Amino acid sequence: MKLGVQGVSIFVSSGDDGVANFPARSSSSQCSYSPSFPASSPYVTAVGATMGVETGTAEIACSHSTGGLITTGGGFSGAYSAPSYQASAVSSYFDTVSPTPEAGYARSGRGYPDVSMSGHNYEVYIGGQLYQVSGTSASAPVVAAMASLVNAERASQNKGPIGFINPTLYANAAAFNDITQGNNRCTAGTVCCTQGFTAATGWDPLTGLGSVDYAKFRAIF
Repeated sequence: MKLGVQGVSIFVSSGDDGVANFPARSSSSQCSYSPSFPASSPYVTAVGATMGVETGTAEIACSHSTGGLITTGGGFSGAYSAPSYQASAVSSYFDTVSPTPEAGYARSGRGYPDVSMSGHNYEVYIGGQLYQVSGTSASAPVVAAMASLVNAERASQNKGPIGFINPTLYANAAAFNDITQGNNRCTAGTVCCTQGFTAATGWDPLTGLGSVDYAKFRAIF
């Protein structure tokens, strides 16, 4: 909260193991709704992962069940109530989602992620060797880099940094590519749970408001 009012934007990966998180990778007995902190904090911008754009196909929520190496994290905090800036978006999700999620999550909690970005099959060099990697640890820095570009441009015009951006994001949902396909029931391993959420029109607890369109993101700031 203090960093936000000082003009610092904080971007956090939403997790790579769906709603159950990494303990469930090895055993379905660990399946549950297990929100990830600090992504579930209302004072950060949580970033989920999509897939499809890297192969020129439809952009969907990144999931092990559809060929992804990871499954985008998301859900509802059991510690923080839904902040006012996202109340309408969360309410609309429950009005439209089908099928209804299995019980066990904190419906009135802070929903995350807020936005998403491609998180599948990045080519990186590590120690001189080429690897393919996936994760919300890739998608979150991409969105943070976009914010840095906006801040640099604002600085050149003697304007302050964008700071805590969530209220602005939710007030400008049209700036994002709405993701309406996928679910986050699986982990990044072989385990898939009965708990989880399904993508829907508008905000959802897999990809948030959708993937970032940089030109539109830049325009709102």
